[in-house]
Amino acid sequence: MKPVIKRLITGLIYIVVISMAVLLKKPSLYVAVFSLMIMIAIMEFCRLAKNNRTRPLRSILDGIAGAYLFSVSLISAVSGFERILFAPYIFYIIYIMVRAIYSEVKGLPQELSRTVLGQIYIAGGMSLANFILFSSTPATASFDQARSTLLFFIFVIIWMNDTGAYIIGSSFGKKRLFPSLSPLKSWEGFWGGLVFSMISAAIFGHFFIEIDKPLYIWVILGALISVGATWGDLFESSLKRNAGVKDSGRMLPGHGGMLDRIDSILFAIPVAYIGFILFGI
Repeated sequence: MKPVIKRLITGLIYIVVISMAVLLKKPSLYVAVFSLMIMIAIMEFCRLAKNNRTRPLRSILDGIAGAYLFSVSLISAVSGFERILFAPYIFYIIYIMVRAIYSEVKGLPQELSRTVLGQIYIAGGMSLANFILFSSTPATASFDQARSTLLFFIFVIIWMNDTGAYIIGSSFGKKRLFPSLSPLKSWEGFWGGLVFSMISAAIFGHFFIEIDKPLYIWVILGALISVGATWGDLFESSLKRNAGVKDSGRMLPGHGGMLDRIDSILFAIPVAYIGFILFGI
């Protein structure tokens, strides 16, 4: 099968799965899909960061911890903050710090800081999605009251940003955006993705989100998400460049690893979350 066809099929399956997880309002499906994504992405991050090279079980535990943080943050977003739910996660963070005391002293600060970064970068960034779903709903809200279209809005803008960047970049791209990290990205592609994102945000925000905001608010949010998605892509490119690899993994045919697929999301969601706060959404 040609690489382009593989990439297209994998991309379509990914879009369908994400769309179902967000829009169907089935908590079990939502938690399962995103928790699995987080777990796999953290394990890939550990390989890129050269963590736990001789102890793969630790990477699995890191992935499980990230998935757990996502799950309990959803419960807190829906029903209010419950301190007891975060106790196991806090215990795990303390555990990896204590564990580091008994590891190689020479590499202790670097490996420990990379482990914590993986939790913040991947699990922390994705967990903000839960507070977007329930940021303005009562503490006793059910999952049926989740603001699914608002979270889906972020994914749509990311996908349109990728589409615009590819179409314009492949057709007119000449000036490299960041040649040391991503030689294929161009300024023309960046502006194409930005314009596609702003137009898509205006249309989607006006017609599909039941929140009464001026059109320019959605346009600004589209621009913010586009920039955040680009930063996320470049950040993961820097991780891969530092590790000397082309992809974070081989799980997704035509796309590489899970982290390659969600790198834009990990910056776009926090940026969107800040934007929603600023604009009272």
